[in-house]
Amino acid sequence: KEAIKLDAVTAMAEELEASIVPMTIVATGSYTNIAMLIQKYPSLLHKIEKFVLMGGSLSGGNVSSVAEFNVFTDPDAADIVFKSGVPIVMIGLDVTLKALLPFETIDAIGSQGEAGEMLQKVMTAYGDTAEGGKPMHDVNTICYLLNPEFYTVKDYWVDIIVSGPAAGATIADTQNRWSEGRLNAQVAVDIDTTAFEKWFVEQVLKMNQYRKEEN
Repeated sequence: KEAIKLDAVTAMAEELEASIVPMTIVATGSYTNIAMLIQKYPSLLHKIEKFVLMGGSLSGGNVSSVAEFNVFTDPDAADIVFKSGVPIVMIGLDVTLKALLPFETIDAIGSQGEAGEMLQKVMTAYGDTAEGGKPMHDVNTICYLLNPEFYTVKDYWVDIIVSGPAAGATIADTQNRWSEGRLNAQVAVDIDTTAFEKWFVEQVLKMNQYRKEEN
């Protein structure tokens, strides 16, 4: 398939405008394009059911002591998104660093056909590791949408620090000190890691099956 010729913001706007039902937007990088969508097309916000965002952390960062990469790369965009009024599910490091694939599972995936071999090479080439395996960051957004029961989420008001040494930090008012009872995000704080690993391996097997059917 050829890449579409529209820029990302215009493409999202056209999809939202054409949809007869509210849509979920998943973000697995910085939120620049989503922030631009919010600012340029505010009349379309009612067409967005929710944002499911890979990013943020309540327990410490991976590019600084407090900031997660996706938010850190454009904290102003993250601030716009979290203040948009659109429902948000934040899938951050609090769960993605727990969603590990053990090294032996990654090795086994490599023997599961063409798709498994490709994924195994991608995962072993990527340098992000933790004790016992490799964290699967972005895929948790899709896993959440398909299997929300795997995740423990809590409702919080989350603010974004946009400048200074803590730029990119996602600060949740866990003690209701300043939010006055307001809420703007459901934050994933825990995950059933066994269920996640089983689900991930099952998807690899399905990819191989689809490949066979196409051929």
